[in-house]
Amino acid sequence: MFKPLSNAYSTQLAGYLQDSQGLLNLTKGDFFPLFWRSWSSVFKPPLIKRSFEATGIQPANPDVVLKKFAKEASDSDSSQSVLSGEDWLKLKSIVRREVKDQSSKDVKKLQRSLHHIAAQNSILHEEVRGLRQSLAIKERRPKQSFTLQLDEDEAACLCKLQLQKAKRVEQERGWEETRKRKAAEKAKRDYRRSLRDAAKAIQLPQSGKRKASKPHKPATKRQKRGGVAPAVVGAARVAPAAPPRSRHERVITPSKKISE
Repeated sequence: MFKPLSNAYSTQLAGYLQDSQGLLNLTKGDFFPLFWRSWSSVFKPPLIKRSFEATGIQPANPDVVLKKFAKEASDSDSSQSVLSGEDWLKLKSIVRREVKDQSSKDVKKLQRSLHHIAAQNSILHEEVRGLRQSLAIKERRPKQSFTLQLDEDEAACLCKLQLQKAKRVEQERGWEETRKRKAAEKAKRDYRRSLRDAAKAIQLPQSGKRKASKPHKPATKRQKRGGVAPAVVGAARVAPAAPPRSRHERVITPSKKISE
């Protein structure tokens, strides 16, 4: 069907170019009119029906196509006891010749199995061939390793780069140690500060109790310039008498003695 379509399109194209006398260029818009005229002239019901019959589509007849690939085994081929996987067409032709009922399910299953086994065998043979070829190429390559010889300038540059890299690593290591040391010192200072704050918090209530238990000192009068009687001065220095207390009252001793 497509061969007549190709011939018809070539005929339409040649007629178009001949009619234009080479004065018109062929554009994309000219394709569809030429193709549609070719399609209408070729694809007609009688030709379509004959094409379906020739390909075995309608009525269904697969032997029409299979006969083109089937090859009858010659006498030399029949003398061989074993056929390789590449000869699956010969195997199929032998089965078709020996088995009369081709429509049987078992026969079709046998043909499909032979085809599958032959295909797998061919694939495995190709893989083995490729692996052997790769192994042979690998064995031919030189196995001895060699050191790349560098020029003096390249060697000096490489040595300089290595020294710079080692120096950079050493600097980063020193910076890391310094950061760790400063962090440890800061943590130690914070710990000591927290201990001092806790001790101060404990001492504050105790100092308040001590101040409450301490008696008030009497206010001393300043001496006048004209002179004051010694009895008045002495009386100012005398400590006041202790208040009376009961039998079971606790005696509170002041922390500091009153100066005489």
